[in-house]
Amino acid sequence: MAKAFNKLSVKRKSTLKSGIFLTENGRTSFDESVTVLKDNLLLFSELGKKVFQFESSISGEGKTTLIANVAVALAKHKKKVVVVDLDFRNAGLGKTFGLDEEKGLGDYLYEDRSCDDLIKTTEYGVDVITVGKDVANPSLALSSGKMLELIEKLKSTYEFVLLDCSPIVTASDYMHVAKFADGVILVVSNDFVKKSVAVESVKLLEKLNVTVLGCVMTFVPRNSVFYGD
Repeated sequence: MAKAFNKLSVKRKSTLKSGIFLTENGRTSFDESVTVLKDNLLLFSELGKKVFQFESSISGEGKTTLIANVAVALAKHKKKVVVVDLDFRNAGLGKTFGLDEEKGLGDYLYEDRSCDDLIKTTEYGVDVITVGKDVANPSLALSSGKMLELIEKLKSTYEFVLLDCSPIVTASDYMHVAKFADGVILVVSNDFVKKSVAVESVKLLEKLNVTVLGCVMTFVPRNSVFYGD
């Protein structure tokens, strides 16, 4: 069903490659865009928000690349940040940061491992928790007491907890994550996901009374926005 739905929801093939694309001088259009989102998260943190749920409607909208680069931007701002891969079906965070999947979230949920065992440090100053061991039932795992304990532990240790989640229309995981997140950042790809599908994602979030903090558009052509317009 999910595969059939995706065929109807995609306008074209995604061409985005996952990676850390921030530059040292911070002068590219990508740098500037990530900085805007980073500054918004800083403002939300002043309102007491700490756990941010990153969602997209479908796979391939650039969510993982975005969350990874925003995390790096926050770390450059001297903030203590951890990114958690909750996309059990299509984990990509580890690859983005060049990390292996050993000792990840699945190991914590199904084995006797502490939170500290899961943390992987990166050269960017960002801590990462990868998926690790396969999770047979993501919905059950995300709604478990151990998952809630982990989030509470991370909240007491980090200034920002960023959650990379499964796409909304392909899984119900977002429902469980929303229970312990302070709000959702919805990633919408320009000329990739159909408008009707993005609208449906918002409606699904609204049904849960989820706080949608904002929307970030990816795949925007460089020549479509001009400084000063």
